[in-house]
Amino acid sequence: MPAMASITVKAYDGTTDVVYDQLSASGGDQSPAVWRHDTGVTAALPVGLRASLKVWGLWNGPKTARLVKFNFVSPYAVQDSTTTLFSAKDRVVADGVITMPVACPASHLNESAARFSNLMGAALMKEMMRTGYAAT
Repeated sequence: MPAMASITVKAYDGTTDVVYDQLSASGGDQSPAVWRHDTGVTAALPVGLRASLKVWGLWNGPKTARLVKFNFVSPYAVQDSTTTLFSAKDRVVADGVITMPVACPASHLNESAARFSNLMGAALMKEMMRTGYAAT
């Protein structure tokens, strides 16, 4: 099993590091590992208005594959000019499930995981996510 650690990714500008701090490791199947963006300007926001990522794993029904589920939430926080309180005007949400069959050789699982994660980071994928439209 992977060891829990903070995750550093690049911001939209391609140069700024954004750190998702480890909050809690998974306690086992169906118990999520949790990360939250707690640094930088985000640190001024209430905890519930900071971006977070949850990832958990579990068996499929017949126990022929491991399912890796993820949930990413990025609130759009705004500050009321009168009360100075922050609130979430909206949220970006990403949910997904990855099925990794246990009968496949590690080499195939490794390659598939690398390709999928790299596809999600590709410029075209980022543009489709940003605009909300599939490529035409």
